[in-house]
Amino acid sequence: MAAHYLNELSRLDETYRAALVMDVAPLAACVERWATRPMRMVGSGGSFSAARYAADLHESKTGQLARAATPLEVVSKQDLDSGLACFSASGRNQDIVAAFRVAARREDEPLSALVLAADSPLEKLGRRYGYADVVSMGHGSFADGFLAVASLLGAAVLLARAYRAVCGQSGRDMPGSIAELIARTTSMSGPGEIPDEANSVMRGREHVSVLYSTELAAAAVDLESRFVEAALGSLHIADLRNFGHGRHFWMARKARETCVLALLSEAQRELGTRTVSLLPKDVAVAPIWFRGPSDVQGIAGLVVGMFVAGSAAGLAGVDPANPGVPVFGRRMYHLGVQRERVRHGLVNRAAALRRKGVRTDDPGWVARYERALRRFNSSRYEAVVVDYDGTLCDSRDRCGPLRAEVADELSRLAEEGAVVGVATGRGPSAGQELRAALPGGLHERVLVGYYNGAEVRALADDEDPIVAGVGAGNVLVSAFAEDPMLDGAVRANAAQVTTGVKPGVRVEDGAEEVRLLMRELGVDGEIVTSAHSIDVCLAGQSKLDLLEAMRDAFGLGDGPVLRIGDRGRAPGNDWKLLDDPHGLSVETVSGHPERCWSLSPAGVKGPQAAVHYLRRLAWTGRGGRLRLSGASRP
Repeated sequence: MAAHYLNELSRLDETYRAALVMDVAPLAACVERWATRPMRMVGSGGSFSAARYAADLHESKTGQLARAATPLEVVSKQDLDSGLACFSASGRNQDIVAAFRVAARREDEPLSALVLAADSPLEKLGRRYGYADVVSMGHGSFADGFLAVASLLGAAVLLARAYRAVCGQSGRDMPGSIAELIARTTSMSGPGEIPDEANSVMRGREHVSVLYSTELAAAAVDLESRFVEAALGSLHIADLRNFGHGRHFWMARKARETCVLALLSEAQRELGTRTVSLLPKDVAVAPIWFRGPSDVQGIAGLVVGMFVAGSAAGLAGVDPANPGVPVFGRRMYHLGVQRERVRHGLVNRAAALRRKGVRTDDPGWVARYERALRRFNSSRYEAVVVDYDGTLCDSRDRCGPLRAEVADELSRLAEEGAVVGVATGRGPSAGQELRAALPGGLHERVLVGYYNGAEVRALADDEDPIVAGVGAGNVLVSAFAEDPMLDGAVRANAAQVTTGVKPGVRVEDGAEEVRLLMRELGVDGEIVTSAHSIDVCLAGQSKLDLLEAMRDAFGLGDGPVLRIGDRGRAPGNDWKLLDDPHGLSVETVSGHPERCWSLSPAGVKGPQAAVHYLRRLAWTGRGGRLRLSGASRP
């Protein structure tokens, strides 16, 4: 009767091998952003098991809290200080799509999704909210029947490999096949033993109690889902210690009708052995032991659960891959998460106030928000200064060419007569990318402040801004290269020393480490941070130096200059530039009520927000005018 489901199980090895060789770099880039944050892993139906596996993986690999959540929890619970990742096999689950949309408008960060298909509604939604990441990893072997089988295994293997890549752990020691996975990780010699073990205890028993070690939590959650969704039988789950709190009463009353499937890790052998030994003799018990790395144990547990469900299906005479869906079930499914009518003006205002870190219904702050909108729209600007990394490009494309829409807006403004300044913590690479993106005839109207303003040059000047170097034995360079929190890749000259942080380390924590090192070494300088690095400004420079150079070079008056950046809160590398009534951020803002606002639509951040601002900036012979609307849509 379980022919279709058993056929899916027979193809698991193909799925597993495919997931072992797929390129996980895009997913690893997401995991790197997750690594410093608590995370909510969101799934619905079968993908909830993937969410639970991801949550366990996140906690074990990064030490950050994580939990699996349903889409309804995401929609209902607001203002949780955590990132969010959605999991969907097809990217078409309406509840997952709704949760992603709500999280994007709320600007949960990082916001990501893993979809095992191409051209899905979730992927299209991700393009609307450019700061989010939707990773599509479709493969022919990931197709499922009614229950998630191949997609769940594929997602688990891809996640394990991505976390290993970020945490500097090799994936080469992962078993190369399903048979090797079961033989190396469990007490059975191969997957063929699983049905025999399951049948021996489940036959003739009405109830299944799953007892599990913490490494096998996702497998237990998935088994419960399979038994309920395909009506395979009565099943309840508990970990080794929760099992001992009241569950014994069930065993005392229903011992002859109950079997125990014990998924036990060698790391908890003593507790597992003693717990199982205390069960009543009338309870049929099948202990399955797991060993090895916890992430691989979790994958093996999912596979074991899939085969156990196949055995239960055979005993129940049903096919979990094609059980049939009742009419009322279809109607329930299509109810979806109830969505309120969106009033974009209110949503955008709430986003702007949340960015300021204040209550969205505070009358005083609502008035300040409205005043900020009027101020930007009523001002006439003499010039515009824009940060580079994090504003015109982000970490996903900082090593590539400038985005076409960014280059188009900068070119348009220069052609209309605007004086444009670009401030960057970088050296020559920023000028090279700008010259490649903007027409040559406009280069004289663009001034670039390199190394956070230490060197200011016209974009037309294609000579690299040479700054005297420092020796390899410089105390700061040596200290940064050897510090365990920093990434060891130090770039230095007489104006600036730059370092990154290791995966899993927040830039803010790295900056504090740098501050302590500088104090210990007696080195003076100002520390500023970007989303990915820490700069120590040794020459007393700031991005305000670019603004002053622009006033001198182009004979500007003392009128307002529009300033756009991404790091508006100290020690962000734009905080001095944006600490002004005409400072606009595309990311973090200061708490000042009249300075450094972010006024892009809800969910629009980073380069997407920069383009939003620039498109609404028109230039004439009398200067620049902004036309921002509080009701704009992404």
